[in-house]
Amino acid sequence: MKTPLLLLGICTSLFASAQTIELADTISTGNSMTYYVLDSNTTAYAAVTGADVTWDYSAVGAYVIAPNANNVIDRVDSDFASEFPLADYAENFENSVNTFFTNDAGGNQVIVHGFVFQELSNDFIIKYDTDPLISYKFPMNLGDSYTDPIAGTATVPLAGDIDIDGEATVTADGTGALKVGEVTYSNVIRVHTTEVSEGIILGSPAIITRESYVYYDIDNFNMPVFIHATVLAELGLGGDFGFTAVYSRDEITDYVGVEEPIQENTNLSVYPNPATGGFATITCPAGTESISIMNALGSVVYTINAPATIETINVANLSKGIYFVQTTKAGVAKTLKFIVK
Repeated sequence: MKTPLLLLGICTSLFASAQTIELADTISTGNSMTYYVLDSNTTAYAAVTGADVTWDYSAVGAYVIAPNANNVIDRVDSDFASEFPLADYAENFENSVNTFFTNDAGGNQVIVHGFVFQELSNDFIIKYDTDPLISYKFPMNLGDSYTDPIAGTATVPLAGDIDIDGEATVTADGTGALKVGEVTYSNVIRVHTTEVSEGIILGSPAIITRESYVYYDIDNFNMPVFIHATVLAELGLGGDFGFTAVYSRDEITDYVGVEEPIQENTNLSVYPNPATGGFATITCPAGTESISIMNALGSVVYTINAPATIETINVANLSKGIYFVQTTKAGVAKTLKFIVK
């Protein structure tokens, strides 16, 4: 749709009682955080900005999936090292976006050289190799905002490499309190980033957008405590790809879309499970209104409206990993995990 979308390459510090982001605290090799995956439909609170505001996610739900690790590694140790030769680091976010960046002490800024995400077994490689993104200019205080041009090459399905150019806007748009489940952070600064780059695929416009709201706890932690981010690749005839993801360092035990325990869903089944390619069969109760298949981020990748009691789906185009089948009937959702190998 995941700072570029999940460039989380800085931390925060408290200076002279001001909420300020400084280059001296940026992340580098060895920094890590575990993030729990929350409801991707939750509000981004785009309009909640300014000083002494409250972002209230106390009622947010989580998906019943394993948390994702976010590890900063040397760029040379990344699977995509050759694509980003000017980067020093790779932020290797499990099941999400990998971002390649450099901490530029001379310019007092963080430079992003691009990012990679995978959707439906396709690698999307976005390289800002002509004009990289200045993702942070330090110091950043509440209200600081700037726009930076970006340009380079995108490797996308069907078209291969295409030229892209656009711009990003970065704003420290709020300070105050963040509530996540039962946890409250009282000294938080939020950074809102929007990137839009455009190119041409098969004669039609292609637009790649990333937007993120990243929350830093001034008093603790050198990585964000909460992230709401979206990446979207609109490829014309090639289709649209992307997802929205919401992450928290704090575990949430109220779950989304599970009205009854998963083990009790005796009239919802997937066969074979794990699926090893080809086709899988979903059996659901008569009168089911819809079947949705969600990936590990909670994004819907396949939907069947008014399904029959037995539906066959092609899983060959799904990436290997964990998925969830969710059925809805009379306002009640049932969810079942299945695996694609």
